[in-house]
Parts: sequence; structure tokens; C-alpha cells
Amino acid sequence: MNKQFDYIIVGAGSAGCVLANRLTEDGTSSVLLLETGGSDKSIFIQMPTALSIPMNTEKYAWQFHTEPEPFLDNRSMHCPRGKVLGGSSSINGMVYVRGHARDFDEWQDQGAEGWDYAHCLPYFKKAESWAFGGDDYRGDQGPLGVNNGNNMKNPLYQAFV
Repeated sequence: MNKQFDYIIVGAGSAGCVLANRLTEDGTSSVLLLETGGSDKSIFIQMPTALSIPMNTEKYAWQFHTEPEPFLDNRSMHCPRGKVLGGSSSINGMVYVRGHARDFDEWQDQGAEGWDYAHCLPYFKKAESWAFGGDDYRGDQGPLGVNNGNNMKNPLYQAFV
């Protein structure tokens, strides 16, 4: 097959999938989205309480480890990263984390102009659909559906916490 693409995206995690969707939504661009892993349709991925299985299985996750951490008694920490469609979002037990605002601000302080939290926030909001409606910090029109456990209405959530 000899086909040309306007864009090539490596990694079909949340960011790669959102980017591919955005680049092709007007129908004028073509995207090749590459993912080394397979489908995330496994029962072990779809069932949040089974998260230790995909996180610890090479079929579903890259089994990365950190360098020895000096403030953790020089231990090396396990840091699995998703190797399926959906990337790490598919293997993390339904956890969505943007990152701390101060980390982004620190990037800008160290020279990454435009990467402070205030500049990144509109893109976070554009990427997500907060289950309880948009506000100053959450989007309501994006392709990533996010919530906080349905405001803890299920009695099992309270029991777990």
C-alpha cells in the first residue's frame, strides 16, 4: 500500500485520538494513527476493579520503571503505560488527571513559553465533557467524557471511600 497522509500521529492514547479526531473533523485532512498495541475491548480493561491486571500485563501495558528515587530510599517505581487503543487511559481504572497547575507554571518559568496553566486550561476544557456541565475549569463539549463518580450517589462509592 502506497498512501500519503497529511499527518502521522504516534500513539492512540487519549491525546492521540483527540488530535486525530480534531485534524479530520472537517474532512479535508487525512491522518495515520499508529498504535503498537491492540484493542481495549478486554474484560480486564473494561472492568475498573480489574485495573491491576492490565497494568501488570505486557500485552496491555509497557512495563516501565523509574530510575532509583533518592527520596524513596533509592527504590525504582513501577510506571506502566498503556499499550492499547486508548493508551494509559484504558489501563488506569478510569482515573483522569490533568496535572497540577503549578507544574505547568514551572514549565513556563523554565522557558516553555505558553505552557503555563492559564494557557493550557482552554485546551483541557476543549478536550473534555464534564458530566455536570462546563464551568471556569471544566469543558462540556469535548470528546473525553469525565466525571467524579457521579457525585458519589452510588452507595458503593461511599462504602469504598
